[in-house]
Amino acid sequence: MPLIRHEVQGLEGLLREALAIAETIPESSFLWFRGLSRSSHKLCPSIMRDGKTSDIVFEREKRLLTRFRQRSLAYWPAGYPQNDWDHLFAMQHFGMPTRLLDWTENLFVAAHFALNPSQGSLEDNDEHPPTIWCLDPVEWNRSTPVLSEFGDSIQVLTTSDDEADSYRPDTTKRRNKTPVALYGTHNSTRIVAQRGTFMVWGNDTRALEDFADELPAKVWHWRSWVNGRS
Repeated sequence: MPLIRHEVQGLEGLLREALAIAETIPESSFLWFRGLSRSSHKLCPSIMRDGKTSDIVFEREKRLLTRFRQRSLAYWPAGYPQNDWDHLFAMQHFGMPTRLLDWTENLFVAAHFALNPSQGSLEDNDEHPPTIWCLDPVEWNRSTPVLSEFGDSIQVLTTSDDEADSYRPDTTKRRNKTPVALYGTHNSTRIVAQRGTFMVWGNDTRALEDFADELPAKVWHWRSWVNGRS
């Protein structure tokens, strides 16, 4: 079963567990992390959290992108490249709902978000403790139905890759279902500071952990106790 749960004690235990996991993955792979203040939170992008169908999601995205472009144009530097991908990543870090889910290459950035009280109440943390998710994005992409046929040539996608075309906001192609790991445009100081990376969703609006049971790639899920506080 690809979803593996661990419990750790303190930042030292967290680091030790991360290093142990890193020893189990191929040399061509690496780890991404996502910290959540409550284990009950799902790995689902904001625009898909209200149970709407994918058709409604993409129509909403189209309208939001248009509105964002209309209102933000005056704030971009002259000559800055503009396309729907660029706007989608900028929207994500200005709090607008998108099909993107933030991850980070830095374990301690994830720990900050997991333990930051502003991200959610810690009063019921015995029942819903802070959690850090961890995955191998290379293995995830290679395990998805749409990319598995390419074998070891597949890495984390970039917005210029042909394989990412079906996930583009403005695509005319048939959209794929499974979320994929993607490097985004670093057009926000927050993305840079947080060592930000992304998963982008296609037609299937389920949470990422629901896909994990269907793929051979491993996804790790930590219940994290740090400084004696869970």
